[in-house]
Amino acid sequence: MARHRFTIITTLALASLLALAGCSTAPSHPTLAAGQAQGTLAPLVPMRRYVADVDAEGGYQLSPDGRRLLWHRVVGLDGGLAVRGVDEPPEAARRFAIGFLTRADTPGGNVNWLPDSRHFAYVKDFSGDEATQIFIQDADTPAAAPWAVTPWPGVRSTLLGRGAAGTSSYYFVSNRRDRKTFDLYQADAATRSVRELARSDGSVVGWLIDAQRQLAGRMRKSGPADDSDTAFEWRQPDGGWRPWRSVGPWDSLRVVGIDLAAGKTWVLHNLQRDKSALFEVDIASGQERLLAEDAQVDLQYAQTLPGQARPVAVVSEPAHPRVQWLDQALGQAVQAATQQALAQGLLRAPPRVARLQNAAQDQQTLIVRAVGDFDVAELLVERGAQRVTRLDPFVADAQALLARDEPMVFTASDGRAVHGYLTRPQGVKGRVPLVVNIHGGPWARDQWNPDSFSFSQMLANRGYAVLRLNYRGSAGYGRAHMDAAALQTWGRVQQDIAEGAQWAIDQGIADPARMAVLGGSFGGFSVLAQLIQQRHDWRCGVDLVGVADWPRLMDHWPPFWRNRHMFVRFYGDPADPAQRARMRDESPVAHLDRIRAPLLVIHGANDIRVLKGDSDDVVAALRARGHPVEYLVFPDEGHSTRKWRNRLEQSRRVEDFLSQCLGGRSAGWDFYQLMPGSGQTR
Repeated sequence: MARHRFTIITTLALASLLALAGCSTAPSHPTLAAGQAQGTLAPLVPMRRYVADVDAEGGYQLSPDGRRLLWHRVVGLDGGLAVRGVDEPPEAARRFAIGFLTRADTPGGNVNWLPDSRHFAYVKDFSGDEATQIFIQDADTPAAAPWAVTPWPGVRSTLLGRGAAGTSSYYFVSNRRDRKTFDLYQADAATRSVRELARSDGSVVGWLIDAQRQLAGRMRKSGPADDSDTAFEWRQPDGGWRPWRSVGPWDSLRVVGIDLAAGKTWVLHNLQRDKSALFEVDIASGQERLLAEDAQVDLQYAQTLPGQARPVAVVSEPAHPRVQWLDQALGQAVQAATQQALAQGLLRAPPRVARLQNAAQDQQTLIVRAVGDFDVAELLVERGAQRVTRLDPFVADAQALLARDEPMVFTASDGRAVHGYLTRPQGVKGRVPLVVNIHGGPWARDQWNPDSFSFSQMLANRGYAVLRLNYRGSAGYGRAHMDAAALQTWGRVQQDIAEGAQWAIDQGIADPARMAVLGGSFGGFSVLAQLIQQRHDWRCGVDLVGVADWPRLMDHWPPFWRNRHMFVRFYGDPADPAQRARMRDESPVAHLDRIRAPLLVIHGANDIRVLKGDSDDVVAALRARGHPVEYLVFPDEGHSTRKWRNRLEQSRRVEDFLSQCLGGRSAGWDFYQLMPGSGQTR
């Protein structure tokens, strides 16, 4: 009897929770309300699908022997990885619940196979303070605990690359000995041993591994100052170092492949040119041969095959991404596999781009990533058998729920071209509320976002046009575009952002009375700057880990950063009293009394890049004069919010906040919010 009573209570409780989950907020903006009434708006998507989709999986990697697959997938209700044989069915996958990983753009990646095709390594950041730790898991024993390779508190360790073919070794770097620099280590999963391979003298800023998986070179600063040249040196048989080339502090040179036996290296650089291109360089003579370039933008990266140093392709993104194949046979194989996938119904439409994702050591088995507007497919290509298999599941409702991400460009008032991307809500005509989502950096860039369940797509689903701008100072458009932001982050950069919003108004896209700014880090600084400068009648802003005090940021420098000269060039030198005063005057904390729009502030307590004190000061000053401001702090996060429970809480807060000030809709309380997060409203 008691069991039946418990069942009834549980059922009633669940019904109540499901009812709460359905308490969405209808849009109040006239255009969106009309679309809702006419039934043309896309269906409202629950927030959990954007941040905690239990069906999401992808990022497939082939083991070096080509026999196994490793990929990201949800395990239970948390982050995880899965492994199965290439010839095994998906249901045979062995799952590993590993929780949240560090950011995927960490140098060396955040997960990778070891060369023995049995073990894999991954990197975790437990508290957001960027003290990352490396773990190695045996794929044959899912129940076994992983090996904690670097159980060193307060230390930053990152993956560098695999060891020699067939071994169980891996290279990594760590600042365990000296927090200001990184030594090179080698770990071996078979013996569970770690050895120091090369020690930094304090000036080393990078280590280079060649195609034979041996230590081949290093990069080091030629002097103690961050604006000293970077010297590239090759390792000699006796263990010494031979100088090769010196690169100035404002130049970029990235080694993508090394073959010391052949006396050649392949580099992406912008020396004596505006945009980075790919060159083959004879090491002895220094003679260069241009292999690939893009007249519009920098080359983003070059791709190599296992065991080879010469790149097979380069990728750039002037609008949509594009691939230039240097290995024509491989390019033809990728295109043939894409056409075969289309013929087999594995793709819904011809993709905008198909590129190599990774390959087995023998290069006979590939994973190809075919990206279209409403479909991102990961294809297993077995070249010998001429067989193509789709690995990731179809998203059946993608086109019904997602909005197209479109490249855009406008001409700024001084004649500079500013590129970006626009996502418009489905099912409405006429002006809608606008959210300008400002990227950080500023030495980063927004990219075309193939339609997936991203943050921008969430905003579009709620009824907002989302504009992402690569304002001057953004990377990827050449050195002149970046340098145009030097000492202009409070001026022309903010004018670019405001003029981008004006472009959206002039195009009949944005309702000028319902616009908001949102951004993180430098983007958060720009949110505050826009609200202070009032170049538009911004109705509200969302500041995520935003810089509010430039002198404070540069006074509290992460010990392992070596790019202070970039900050001095773009913001000023706080050691110079006159420049420090100007930097303070171009910091939001000096002008918070001018903010008139409501503000939502979000910060991770363990942020080492932008201290939480910046957000504390913003919130305290606004509250002191009774200005509406909401404050959400995550005690277990840093410069980015990584844990899905916290991301759910953050996204829900943003959703409700924008609904109130812009008139978009909200999906309301999500029953996944029952899972405890760490956010604290202050």
